[in-house]
Amino acid sequence: MAERALFKGVINLIIKQNDKILLFFRNDGFFNYDGGWWVLPAGHIEQGETAMVAAIREAKEELDIDITPDDIKCVHVISNLASRTESFDFFFEVSKYTGTIRNCEGDKCADMQYFTFDEIKNLKNVVSTTRIALSGIADKQLYSECIKYKSEK
Repeated sequence: MAERALFKGVINLIIKQNDKILLFFRNDGFFNYDGGWWVLPAGHIEQGETAMVAAIREAKEELDIDITPDDIKCVHVISNLASRTESFDFFFEVSKYTGTIRNCEGDKCADMQYFTFDEIKNLKNVVSTTRIALSGIADKQLYSECIKYKSEK
């Protein structure tokens, strides 16, 4: 009998401003890609926590904004076998929030900017799961798989 998988959970927040999506430039070496990569604001689901609760917590921790379950919708899931800790990555679109967005993780993320979907498609150094999820969402797909991270520098 095969061993049961021990997947982790990751939440990703899709925050839009008009037709643009917020990305962080993460340069702390987490992804083991030289130089840094553009990512959605994200975080791990903690033990005993639902994905929805994790999204609300991470919005406060990473962006200093408050959201409620009514403010977010799960729009995509990736079965991610490429990560060090195989995971299911949940992508939540945030429809509204209170507070002013700020980068609360300056030690991990050197920059944050809004990009259009077309700009993201042409942007170098976008982490694979962000690229896969945004393409899947644009194609109205709820589910994708990431087997191997691609070096897209």
